[in-house]
Amino acid sequence: MVKILLTGNTHIMPFNSPRHSRHTLIKSKSINKLKRVWRAFEGLSLWRPIKEDYQLIHSFNGIPYTNKPFIVTTESFLPRTLGYGGDLLKNILRERLILGNCQKIIAMSNYAVLKFSRQNSNWHSLNTLLKKVNVIPPNIPIKASQPKNYLNGQTFQIIFVGGHFARKGGIVALRVAKKAKDRGLPIVVNIVSRLELGSTVYTDCQDESRYKKDIELLELDNVVLHGHIKNQEVLQLLEKSHLQILTTLDDTYGFSLIEGFAVATPAITTNVCALPEFVHHGKNGYILDLELNQYRNWVHIYLDEYRDWIYQARRTTDEYWEILDTTYESLAEQALELIVKMIDNPDEYESLSAGALSQAINFHNSYRTNELLDDLYSEVVGEIN
Repeated sequence: MVKILLTGNTHIMPFNSPRHSRHTLIKSKSINKLKRVWRAFEGLSLWRPIKEDYQLIHSFNGIPYTNKPFIVTTESFLPRTLGYGGDLLKNILRERLILGNCQKIIAMSNYAVLKFSRQNSNWHSLNTLLKKVNVIPPNIPIKASQPKNYLNGQTFQIIFVGGHFARKGGIVALRVAKKAKDRGLPIVVNIVSRLELGSTVYTDCQDESRYKKDIELLELDNVVLHGHIKNQEVLQLLEKSHLQILTTLDDTYGFSLIEGFAVATPAITTNVCALPEFVHHGKNGYILDLELNQYRNWVHIYLDEYRDWIYQARRTTDEYWEILDTTYESLAEQALELIVKMIDNPDEYESLSAGALSQAINFHNSYRTNELLDDLYSEVVGEIN
């Protein structure tokens, strides 16, 4: 049995570490407040000191500066030294990745491999780094034992889950609800969100008043706002829902989608980032196409870390709002047509639900990932000893 210190990003950690391990997992909270001073410090993993001894560090997104053996799981960039002037720290941290005590790099997706390969494309040791990479998708406990069905005449329950409301598709969900109401369709849209949008969210128009008319749609009688609730309550709503909608403009993975798959809830989402790696059009949900660049990001989000200020300035313009507004409207129209298709074809809906559950069981099953990671921990420590 091995003792492993888990540290780093607490959002991705639960989905990318063993849910039940034969080893001893010691979680130590990250204390990296330096990133508030300089964004690039997000790439460095620091944690609270602990009394227990451990043989291995498994860090999430951040790279530890240590002589101990370690593994890093990444969702996209690695090192995660984005923002102005991050090159110096990036050069220091990525040299840590080719040292002998960096045992493995776990990418959450092929998209993650693409992103950090692009970020380090001119680095002399990229090929050495890539030899350490394993792709292991995020995991979730399987909750359902059979697919769902939809009966004619039932109210079709849709759920949107996302803190960043506009970025993840909440505006689209509200417009779907409005169009459904106007057409007299038996659709209810459940909203789970803290409704964060505007200047604080990198994809959004900085003028929050632009969203006023859409936010007023929360008052529709076929919209239920649940606010920001506990994860267990979210899972219960996903279980009761026929469909999850996450028409996101940018999302490295979309954990709520696999949580939905674990309760046999299919999804409508977009083709950005890693989402098409596990949402398969017509099999376990539907993919709506946005125009992408070669790195699988929406072309209207400027992600060049060295010219970020140009993109930020653009977010204040009428032109950018028009792009967003047109995109929201197009996605809502497309999504509603697919939802109507599900309502009109109950057998097809059941097939989508079965596909969602099959995806969760075969690719995101926590029992399978437990074994993969536990074996990896044993292998790493065994090689060291």
